[in-house]
Amino acid sequence: MKTKKNLGKQYNPFADLYSKLHQSRNMKSKKDFFGSIVRYAPKNLSNAWILDLGCGAGTDLVKYRKMGFKRVEGIDSSDEMCELAVKKFQKNSHNVQIYTARFDSDEFNTSNDFDLVVSKWAIQTAPKIDPVYKTAYGALKKGGIIVFLTVHPLRQFLEKGKCPKNYFKKEIVKSRIFEKQITVEEPSHTMQEYLSPYFIKHFDLLEFKEGFEFPAAEQIKGDTYPTYVIIVARRK
Repeated sequence: MKTKKNLGKQYNPFADLYSKLHQSRNMKSKKDFFGSIVRYAPKNLSNAWILDLGCGAGTDLVKYRKMGFKRVEGIDSSDEMCELAVKKFQKNSHNVQIYTARFDSDEFNTSNDFDLVVSKWAIQTAPKIDPVYKTAYGALKKGGIIVFLTVHPLRQFLEKGKCPKNYFKKEIVKSRIFEKQITVEEPSHTMQEYLSPYFIKHFDLLEFKEGFEFPAAEQIKGDTYPTYVIIVARRK
């Protein structure tokens, strides 16, 4: 599979547009995602730390701060996205940290401080999923929770757009999102990658939910199929 060095950088040219479009779309998946966070977050958020992998323009970081988390941190590989996120906290940056780095590499050093590690529509940009899990494992306290909302592998398979298609072949998939206003490139993944031996060894699965959301996704040939998956797990 030929892949760009860092697909997160592709968001730089349209960071502001993506952020604005994202806020008014994907409402069903966001409801499911934040519902899971509320169910599994510590009861006393005033002492809780949360880390957002792929924090984008920081909209969710603002939400976590309003929810009452003591410390809020975000990491994103897009410089432009991080700049937008930092601007949101110019007046109140206490206990807020935003990093420009890859969340699937050793660029970001973790130290088992976090109660939750979350990610929304981001981890699918990583060439491999296990390095993302390793970052989450290193960041979480024992018993800490991950909540990941990501692109469903079946959606990526259908959006390969050619025939015959091979579900198991690693390829870069071009997805047209937000009523085809933006095209993004993502490595294809399989469900086995998300439920890998590393994941099973280091986490206990608490929730696994499939859902669909159109027209946020392209909806190939008008078919109805899962477009997202939510994984909730506890660090062993």
